[in-house]
Amino acid sequence: MSKHLAAPGIRTALTPWEDVVLVCRKCSRKLDGGFGKDGAATLRSELKLALHEAGRRRQVRVVETGCFSVCPKRAISVMQGSRPGEVLVVPAGTEATEVLRRLDPMRY
Repeated sequence: MSKHLAAPGIRTALTPWEDVVLVCRKCSRKLDGGFGKDGAATLRSELKLALHEAGRRRQVRVVETGCFSVCPKRAISVMQGSRPGEVLVVPAGTEATEVLRRLDPMRY
């Protein structure tokens, strides 16, 4: 391989993550909470809490990202990084554990 074809400075950084859960930031802002016991928590924070309680918090990263162009009313678009062909539409008030089971029933 020619030295001119190699991109200088690009390297690989290892992480402890096995998967990534992507939550639409735009949907989250529009909904302004809607999850948790009192309905004031964000879906992202509730997913992180549910993963922590399941002992999976260090293996799964929950990230807010840009718009998926699904734009549901009174719901949030969520995608599992390892399954980019599916976007879940999660209505306000849905339990985080249910979202995780729907993303991957064998893992969560």
